[in-house]
Amino acid sequence: MEDLKTNITLDFLRISNLLSRYGSKMVADVGLKSIQQWVILRTIINRGEISIGELKEEMLVTKQNMTGMINRLQKSNLVTLFQDSEDKRRTRVKITDEGHRVYEQLKSLRNDFNSKTYHIYNDQEILVLSDLLNRLIGHLKEE
Repeated sequence: MEDLKTNITLDFLRISNLLSRYGSKMVADVGLKSIQQWVILRTIINRGEISIGELKEEMLVTKQNMTGMINRLQKSNLVTLFQDSEDKRRTRVKITDEGHRVYEQLKSLRNDFNSKTYHIYNDQEILVLSDLLNRLIGHLKEE
């Protein structure tokens, strides 16, 4: 069983490398510099607006790394920063019209990729896979 667990871990690393390769191509096609920028845009779109601290927690990176990534997105006119109305020490981020445009381009590429990638699973298997992965991520975040 230990060998199987090790193989699963190594498979995750291989999958990560493959997904990074495909993801890097997709983001480059719409002018983004990294997959992380895509994840940040998606998170902001899903939340409406978010603090840099909340983004940092969501992305599992340091505040310095998050600040750098947000600054690059701001220079590209994909996000805008503003002061939190309730806590002046907190900086919040929201997406710009240009950010929405870029994200919409990515959605089309992502949907094509998802169709090609996940057609080997039926809907029930996709639900089970999603649940298993989310449980593992939650567990690893607690470690």
